[in-house]
Amino acid sequence: MVLGQQNGDNQVNNRLQANSHMKAIEIIQTEHQNLEAVLFSLEQLLELIDQGKQPDFRAFHGLLTYIDRFLDHYHHPKEHDQLFPLLLKRDPSSSGLINRLERQNHMARTQLGQVFKHLSAYEFLGDAEYQAFRSTLLAYAEIEHQHAVLVDQELITRARQSLTTADWQQVETAFGSHRDPMFTTAWRQEFAALFDRLVTTLPTPIGLGDSWDG
Repeated sequence: MVLGQQNGDNQVNNRLQANSHMKAIEIIQTEHQNLEAVLFSLEQLLELIDQGKQPDFRAFHGLLTYIDRFLDHYHHPKEHDQLFPLLLKRDPSSSGLINRLERQNHMARTQLGQVFKHLSAYEFLGDAEYQAFRSTLLAYAEIEHQHAVLVDQELITRARQSLTTADWQQVETAFGSHRDPMFTTAWRQEFAALFDRLVTTLPTPIGLGDSWDG
């Protein structure tokens, strides 16, 4: 009976660990997919300009504002405060990988500031500033692409092997619940409203707005 009960407890623990893995990883990867979608939209907007279209700067400001708020106030802090320390505790050999990811986050924050700077110059000084804005934005997007791939392919693989059920539940809570004071109901509604505005502002075929005139 004791052996049977132990086996049953082990099965329950295994299921809990698997569920925690799945939920936490799904949240992280979904956030990366959402970011990739926004970055793709920005890249498509650049292509339209390259084709001779005149931009609506509201679209750029909206997408970049979402990235700025989402990453700085939500995604990256929870990587830094929860996921990275837990993995480092369980797998000290991951320090090189985590340091690389932290450097990417720092580079991305710095680069995003440059994107906003060059966007303002492009908007107010004209077409002569477009190439600087374009190259800065594409460089930023590449940093974020590389970061997401590194997390999804390497960090999560190590985390699967090292984190305990309790660790995964902590990660799931951090990414799944908006404990940060910024993420009140009003804050979540602001994100929803921002998405709605973006969808209606972005030109077809990216969004539902009117096509940009050439």
